[in-house]
Amino acid sequence: MKFDKDGRLNTVAWAPSPNLYAAPNPREIIVMHYTAGYSAASAINTFKSKASKASAHFVVEVDGTITQMVSTHQQAWHAGGAVYEGRPAVNSFSIGIEIVNPGYHYSDGKGGYLNWQRKPVSAALLKPFPGMTEAHDPWAGSAKLFWPNYPEVQLAAVEALTRALLKAYPSIRDVVGHRDVDTVRRLKVDPGPAFPLRRYRLLTDVRSDETPAPVTMRVKADDGVLNVRGGPGTSFGLTGWGPLRNGDEVQVLERTESWYRIQRWFQGSPRQGWVFARYLEPVG
Repeated sequence: MKFDKDGRLNTVAWAPSPNLYAAPNPREIIVMHYTAGYSAASAINTFKSKASKASAHFVVEVDGTITQMVSTHQQAWHAGGAVYEGRPAVNSFSIGIEIVNPGYHYSDGKGGYLNWQRKPVSAALLKPFPGMTEAHDPWAGSAKLFWPNYPEVQLAAVEALTRALLKAYPSIRDVVGHRDVDTVRRLKVDPGPAFPLRRYRLLTDVRSDETPAPVTMRVKADDGVLNVRGGPGTSFGLTGWGPLRNGDEVQVLERTESWYRIQRWFQGSPRQGWVFARYLEPVG
């Protein structure tokens, strides 16, 4: 992934939005958002409409497909009213990444969910998201909330994009969530507690779009079986390709506290997920 002289990423689709400021963008921070919808097409169509008065530099689909809508040289309209470290006009010095995720849901009391508008949501719409993270947020009210987890393939695409931005623009010094900079209005809660923001903030210390070589480890679980989850914690749902068995070898991509993000290959295709680090041991 590389950016050309016009601020466009060379490996992704280009769908320009009319909603932008042509003024130069010094690119000091990256702001992560969720789309509050279930597909990239919906977000892209919204950002292509002048009436929406909104845009973002990038939209990342649940399958990892990235679409660019505003040049990184220009200012997108993704964080209006935001303040970063006392500085207003966050749009004027930031890059906005919209990640397809519908945001918080409510239980319908019957095993299903209602969206943020308290309207029923079909199981088909939620199928791409690997389970739910249960967490309260006072900005969204006092009710128990359920936040759809982000698929690992989507998170990996966001990581690759973030690495490319950090490598191309040394001026970027921080990665934040929309919630972190909407501290005056307190209306935005994205990208939500299911999003592993720390994973991306740590990348500011690694100015490269190259992923470090993975380490191979072997499963050694007490009962012989190791569950694979969609995120670093038991609140994340199980992946469809697990569990692992004792003796299975995996590639470890990163560690977050007591959890490893791992990868295993099936017929030439990689599958990624998270496992409890205690049950992996070095090979050899």
